Amino acid sequence: MAQSNAGKFTSNTITYQSYNPSTGQFNLTQQIAYQLPDATHFGPGPYPVFIWVPGTYESYNDPLGQFLLAEMSSRGFLAASVAYNDSESVQTCGAYTPRAQGIFDATRSTSAVGALCRLSSASCSKGIAVMGASQGGFMAVLAKNYAPQVQAVYALSMSDYAANIGEPFPCVDKQNTAIPADRLTVVNGAADQVFGGQTPLMNVSGFTCPQGATQCWSPSNSGAGWYIVQNSQVASGLADHCYFLDGNKNMAGCFGVGDPNWMPPSTYNWSLKTNLDWLATLGTSRAFSTTGQ
Repeated sequence: MAQSNAGKFTSNTITYQSYNPSTGQFNLTQQIAYQLPDATHFGPGPYPVFIWVPGTYESYNDPLGQFLLAEMSSRGFLAASVAYNDSESVQTCGAYTPRAQGIFDATRSTSAVGALCRLSSASCSKGIAVMGASQGGFMAVLAKNYAPQVQAVYALSMSDYAANIGEPFPCVDKQNTAIPADRLTVVNGAADQVFGGQTPLMNVSGFTCPQGATQCWSPSNSGAGWYIVQNSQVASGLADHCYFLDGNKNMAGCFGVGDPNWMPPSTYNWSLKTNLDWLATLGTSRAFSTTGQ
């Protein structure tokens, strides 16, 4: 994992009551790690909130989670990473939606959003930005269905159809999600074995571009839209489900060191820095790549 300019990662930890598939209730105690901005630069707070939702089998406090918290706290956010029951590799909408509700239900004080918004250093009324990958990407796209404070979402490696199991996911089609199309960015790999394909991606995004397009952006100039990363753009030569982690093809979780064209300081339209900068504007402004990538 590349080093962040945000400094050494130090976090606080709280708990919340997540969805428990064994009981069908929100009674599974899970961890939240969070990091505060530098008060000498951003003031004493309270701060807007960023939430990272990891993918299947990923730990909430692995190197990627730690890196993202450092990056978003350096942008003035109380940055949090949530654990949840993510050990079932085959999912359906019936499994995704209660997990998303367990994390984001703003009406329940014991949800992850409820626990974070109670912190004196958090101001959820200033906005919540959400990022997730794979299964976590589904949670992110569904977030505003349960938390109206969510203002912008950046999702990776997800769509409304899983080719490997032939399973549709209508719950994340644009007409079924509360996040406006001009506040949602989804970035997939062209060789994604699970959620690949342009049409399933457009169904989630809400933006339609001609077949064969590799990127499609909101006409509102908010910087929202979708991007399909090409094989030639990643170091491994294969933009698969884990394209952003240096082409790691271990489907039991996306672990790796980070593709150099995704990690900072790269500033392509699909790069991490570009999209975190977009999230930090709460989905209102994107600095587009001068190379057109």
